[in-house]
Amino acid sequence: MSHRNWRTRLILISLAALTLAGAVATGASAFVLLQLGRIERHELADVLTSAPQQPVTAADVLIEQPSTMAANPDGAADARGTRSGDAGIAGDGVSAGDEPDALSDSPGTADRSAGQPVLPGGPTGENYLLVGTDSPVGLAADDPLRAGHSDYNRLADVIMVIRLRDDGTAAMMSIPRDLAAEIAGTSDIAGTGVMAKINSAYNRDRTTAGGAARLIDTVEENLDITLQHFVEVDFRAFLRMVDAVGGVWMTFNRPLRDQPKANATDPTDSRSGFFTSAGTHLLNGRQALAYVRSRHLEEQLPDGTWQRHGAWNDLARIDRQREFMRTAAAQVAPALLANPINLLAVLDIAADHLSTSDTLSIVNDGRRLADKFADLDVDADVDDYELRFVDVHDPVRWSLGLDPQRAEHNQRVLDVFRGIGWDDIVESRVRVQVTGTARHQVAAGLSELGFDAEATGPMPEGISDEPTGTVVYLAPQGRLAAGLLASHLVPVPDFAGHAELDATTVILHVGDEPPRIDPGYRSVDVPSAEQLAS
Repeated sequence: MSHRNWRTRLILISLAALTLAGAVATGASAFVLLQLGRIERHELADVLTSAPQQPVTAADVLIEQPSTMAANPDGAADARGTRSGDAGIAGDGVSAGDEPDALSDSPGTADRSAGQPVLPGGPTGENYLLVGTDSPVGLAADDPLRAGHSDYNRLADVIMVIRLRDDGTAAMMSIPRDLAAEIAGTSDIAGTGVMAKINSAYNRDRTTAGGAARLIDTVEENLDITLQHFVEVDFRAFLRMVDAVGGVWMTFNRPLRDQPKANATDPTDSRSGFFTSAGTHLLNGRQALAYVRSRHLEEQLPDGTWQRHGAWNDLARIDRQREFMRTAAAQVAPALLANPINLLAVLDIAADHLSTSDTLSIVNDGRRLADKFADLDVDADVDDYELRFVDVHDPVRWSLGLDPQRAEHNQRVLDVFRGIGWDDIVESRVRVQVTGTARHQVAAGLSELGFDAEATGPMPEGISDEPTGTVVYLAPQGRLAAGLLASHLVPVPDFAGHAELDATTVILHVGDEPPRIDPGYRSVDVPSAEQLAS
């Protein structure tokens, strides 16, 4: 089963109240409506942000485009394999092997004339902040799962952003609970906020709505993305869900345990309560929860000694959750979807443990989601993205930070949740080498628009004759990058080929009369590679 399969099913289960409501809304029974009415809704409409307009990309401004490749919303499906890693990202920011010059017949590109204004489109999707909370409410006082928690200690144990696009596809991104972040609403008189692990934002307020509002603001401010909806489910729903379907079978190659408690004489007396021998075992809800929540997992060697199993950090715990959910989805999802009694059990669990923002209508939005995603092809329509992190100890000890060496990859991941596709050409992905007259002034103006612009010299390298006017030099496959640059220049410059450039690097040679830089967009007709070569 693919990585996207289990995560898609997990999301659909986490949003069970909404999708089930849509499925039964037409002939809803009194019982179903009663259960739906129990789902708590928090007043967060003033905190959540409206979906922004769809950003303008190079494909939107270029006219006379060949229709050799269909457009992919928020990213081309062919590049999916590079999204969780950097192997496919070349130095210029384009996935190796892609064809950036292959354009689409997107709406609005046909029958346009050069110079026609191009405006941003309407929102094409919405972002949901899905939070799994770590709360011990309802557990016995001596339950190992209570270790280190009080009834008032509600941490965001799982944080995930889900982008549901208008065309029925989705994108997902996990945020580690140990990510160091400046907590929203904690700035002092000097404007300095409290730095802490991001999940602590959920525990600074006594009410769920207050914690949710602070976490929403913290995610938006630290990752520079907007959130339109909020869904929370506490971890006891996980326990009950596993028990409701009779448990989940898991296979372990070696005996595993969470690290024993201090001064424990029984090796099975672990912090989280998890202990298993090697082999295949049916885990009930408590055992499954202890396994996925373990932060100090050990394995037994053939000589009987115990050693650390994997890394003891949040990323390892997330990977273990993925492993379990992948296995559980294969066993549980078919049973849930095929048995109405199981579906009602899920609805009952959701009513007890699920809460949403008041931006969602349980029945109406449930019907909309159910209709939109009824034919979801999880392999083709759901994309899983992973940010890249490094361990940091300052300013928050034993935490995670965004990897500065993978900044380009991380920005591309976050761009997806801003409505920008993985392979879309936007200003930040175009490098402009500015030469000629007033090159420093022009480079500064382009940088303000988001281009990676730099004044590099009086003449384009490899060009013997200095042109008198303004010229954009581009590679044969660089029409998108050149078109996006030209869409901001008045008057439109001339174009010339330069075989040594890559797809997202252009040279702008500024003539005796520098062009005006317009922050708006206009449609541009860029010559084809054949025309440039002739």
